[in-house]
Amino acid sequence: MTTTQQRQANKSGLTSKQFIKYASHILLTDMGELGQLKLLNSRVLIIGIGGLGHSVAQQLAAAGVGELILMDHDKVELSNLPRQLLFNEQDIGLSKALLAEDKLATAYEDVNIQAIEQAFGADLDGADTDGSGTNCAELVESVDLVFDCTDNFTSRLMINAVCVRHATGLISAAVSANDGQLFCSSTDYPQRGCYQCLYPQDTHLSQTCASMGINTAAVQTVASMQSLLGLNWLTADDLGKDQLAGKLHVFNAKSLQWRIIQMNQDPKCNCCSAAITASTNDVNSCG
Repeated sequence: MTTTQQRQANKSGLTSKQFIKYASHILLTDMGELGQLKLLNSRVLIIGIGGLGHSVAQQLAAAGVGELILMDHDKVELSNLPRQLLFNEQDIGLSKALLAEDKLATAYEDVNIQAIEQAFGADLDGADTDGSGTNCAELVESVDLVFDCTDNFTSRLMINAVCVRHATGLISAAVSANDGQLFCSSTDYPQRGCYQCLYPQDTHLSQTCASMGINTAAVQTVASMQSLLGLNWLTADDLGKDQLAGKLHVFNAKSLQWRIIQMNQDPKCNCCSAAITASTNDVNSCG
């Protein structure tokens, strides 16, 4: 069955098999059959299929998110295995994205999975810059939600900028040593700000996984929360999304504690403030 055929089938309602398969979700009063159908008709992009991304992909597939696009240019290394549980020693040297596509497609037949074996690359207009032929801006614009699971600050800012430009929701997560963080943003809720409001372009971050190490269980914990936030977003109404956007979730693996910080838009942010102004001008010009 093609992707289009699968999505059309999902819109007509759950099959008997799907109803049994996702019964634990359907029994939830805030999910029900309608919520599960929303998941089956959702299309998401996961950028980075490492410690966070492989786990997010598996959890979303298991939950019945209908279409997953997995983007990563990296290959499996021995040092990845303690925290990238989808892979094993026989996978070393092979593409993470292609491996994840193969393994998850076999396990979750309701889900259409597509691998893109490249890094996310964009210029100021969000166009492809690496010569691969994949237009990252068009890709972001075509999905319901983006999961940023990359491991570097430059990529996070780039992904945020493209998501802001194309008004696509973004859930960004990161883990270093024993500390994790999670942030959700959308230009539909401009007062909540974007990732660049949180970390301006001139921010200097010296801590990396390579220099600080990383707690394996902390990665899985943050990945589960990133997946959960995504599932909540995909099934929420406008009010529910407003309550999710703009909150920075900070996790400490030593104390086992989460803190939630409400963020607000930085009026000096040259990323989301410019996009919101342009959107407002477009609306005003339609009269």
